[in-house]
Amino acid sequence: MTEMELQQQNIKHLLELVQQYPNLRIVPMVETECVAGDCCAWWIASWGEAAIEEIYLKDERVYIKDQDHDSLVDEEYDKFFGTDTDDETAMKLAQEKVNAYDWEKVIAVKIEP
Repeated sequence: MTEMELQQQNIKHLLELVQQYPNLRIVPMVETECVAGDCCAWWIASWGEAAIEEIYLKDERVYIKDQDHDSLVDEEYDKFFGTDTDDETAMKLAQEKVNAYDWEKVIAVKIEP
């Protein structure tokens, strides 16, 4: 498949998602390699895949629920270390806390080099 054909396929899928989920915000997810420095005002990248994702913004970082949920639970669980909370309860509380984050369902579009 050529680069142009892949781009057309990715854009077609994005438009299908927009049609299916018109109330969701479209969020470009720009890969680090696309913006290698701050010496330029513009960069060129490619349209990647679009997908329905749940994202959470914290401390200038974007978390994607499908990818980052377990590590966020581990971080919350670690906060119980040295407390009187048993492991099972600590894990349950950590999962509840992460699930209660302000996750936003969006159409995420990967922008790739």
